[in-house]
Amino acid sequence: MDTPEFDPDCQVKGTAFTKKNYRDVYPAVDPTRPELSQDGKVVIITGASRGLGQMGFAVSFARANAAAIVLLGRSSEGLAKTESLVKEINPATKVLSISVDVTDEAGMNKAFETAVEKLGVPHVLVNNAGALVKLDTIVNTDVESWWKTQEINVKGTFIATKAFLKHTGDTPSEPTTIINLISMAAQGIPPGMSSYSPAKLAVSKFTQFLAMEHPTITSVNLDPGVAATDMGHGVPYLAPFIGDTPELSGGTAVWLATGDKSFLSGKYVSVCWNVEELESRRRK
Repeated sequence: MDTPEFDPDCQVKGTAFTKKNYRDVYPAVDPTRPELSQDGKVVIITGASRGLGQMGFAVSFARANAAAIVLLGRSSEGLAKTESLVKEINPATKVLSISVDVTDEAGMNKAFETAVEKLGVPHVLVNNAGALVKLDTIVNTDVESWWKTQEINVKGTFIATKAFLKHTGDTPSEPTTIINLISMAAQGIPPGMSSYSPAKLAVSKFTQFLAMEHPTITSVNLDPGVAATDMGHGVPYLAPFIGDTPELSGGTAVWLATGDKSFLSGKYVSVCWNVEELESRRRK
């Protein structure tokens, strides 16, 4: 009996909301398009020392000609690498790297104050910092690692967002965007993710509250798909499905930070979905 051919895109197709779907950058989300220019904008990215923060968001906003990019992360060495990449791509973009733990409220508040003092009020926040501390069953997972996953993903997003809103105000005079990284794990019951899955579900709900409380700020849940990051490679059963590029996440984030995307505020968006089709259905 022949073994059915495995389709590495089955997860993308199974969660598709649009007719066309992508796993890499395509013209509509190409950050070098003049229509997606971030000229004049200050962008803050958490978890910027590696993975999506580095190769996706920082790189893409640099290509989109952001006026300034603030890189927040724990690894000074990783931040230096990200800063070097940004400067290589776009020497005109100002870069400020600050080593800080996203769960450190005092440290994060100071980091945002420093950013505003040196670069001005930010326009975009990408809450990218996240972690899956341990992949295991509930019985075998220790309380500390289970709760650490919650703290990094939920508490970290909360702290960064509060610090951001402190400087933008409730009704910012310029277009302002908050992008919260979530995961398709929030929609299912993936083995070993009893902490990570609920954490991303909590972030998703948190984004809905942001949209309700701050209607003039566009707050979106962004699912990066299954990307080739340390976290992605850390889940063995996801290996056959890895294929969504960090650049796709970065380009989609740039698109979300451009023009009026308020119709997506409080909602879930997968980087795999065709943004042109989303735009065409905005009235629905």
